[in-house]
Amino acid sequence: IRAVLASLPGVEIVAEAADAGVVKLLTVGCTVADSREAIDIAMGFDSVYATAGVHPHDASDGIDGLEALLTDEVTRHKVVAVGECGLDYFRNFSPHADQERAFRWQLELAVDSGKPVFLHQRDGHDAFVGILKDYLPRLAGGVAHCFTGDGRELRDYLELGLSIGITGWICDERRGQHLRELMRE
Repeated sequence: IRAVLASLPGVEIVAEAADAGVVKLLTVGCTVADSREAIDIAMGFDSVYATAGVHPHDASDGIDGLEALLTDEVTRHKVVAVGECGLDYFRNFSPHADQERAFRWQLELAVDSGKPVFLHQRDGHDAFVGILKDYLPRLAGGVAHCFTGDGRELRDYLELGLSIGITGWICDERRGQHLRELMRE
């Protein structure tokens, strides 16, 4: 069976994860094309699931076709969240207006599909929370992915009912030490 699986993308990662006792994996879509690929990978493995979304870096490239990925009857069960979506005002690869428009549109998709959101935020906390609050009562939950913020941001996310995704920064002595203390919260 490994010979058959060897032709599928990611098979080495999935096999190593299974050997280490990992029972579920999530592959993340950051563009419409990435989301299609993430879904294709997830379809090849019982233990792999996907998100479908457009990262704020790619918001200017558009979100056409994303809704179809979330509503396709064949793949819908493998797509477990909308995203990675949100705001990234640190790098500004897409203008703020495009990021905000794409974020709101994906939040609407999450509401319509009943899926939680897989969120990204960097240097845009107040705008991010302001937009998110408009949708939270109707969302099926969400994860503040790759959290690297401060205590105020953490408390805001927890008050909103979000789960927190911890990044490898927590192990980085140069930039992640504050996260160790925050994780107690």
